[in-house]
Amino acid sequence: MTKPLPTLEWLHVCDHAFRDETGKLCMIGLFDSLASQELPGRLPVLCVALGLADGLGDYEVGLQIEAPNGSAQNMKLPPVNLADRQAKARAVIRLAGMPFEEFGTYTFRLVLDGAPIEWPVHRLDHVQAQQQGSAPPGDPGMMPPPPDFMQN
Repeated sequence: MTKPLPTLEWLHVCDHAFRDETGKLCMIGLFDSLASQELPGRLPVLCVALGLADGLGDYEVGLQIEAPNGSAQNMKLPPVNLADRQAKARAVIRLAGMPFEEFGTYTFRLVLDGAPIEWPVHRLDHVQAQQQGSAPPGDPGMMPPPPDFMQN
């Protein structure tokens, strides 16, 4: 009998992910685009958070990051054990200083027992930032403040 392949419930890229004092997984600053003025683009830290369920047994786990040109970086992660079909696994991969060598879409994909999972994936668009002062008229180049934010 072969073991069932777990279901990847979700995979997100964010600024920070951690467990709070009660054990809940917290994700802060989920994003799907990154703007850089020059190459390589680089964030000091980014996190990939994922949720697995509905498996049974031990699984080899990896993270694949596919660049816009089709090349892929593969990272081996610690194995995951799902004791029964109701067990859930939550994991955070912290990446420090990862270079984004080109503009375009990067695809973050989980690998289970050597096989890339096709869905869900996280797509991150790396775009070229506009130079200061080159924003179109009426476009401040940033998100407006929330309605209750006090402005001077």
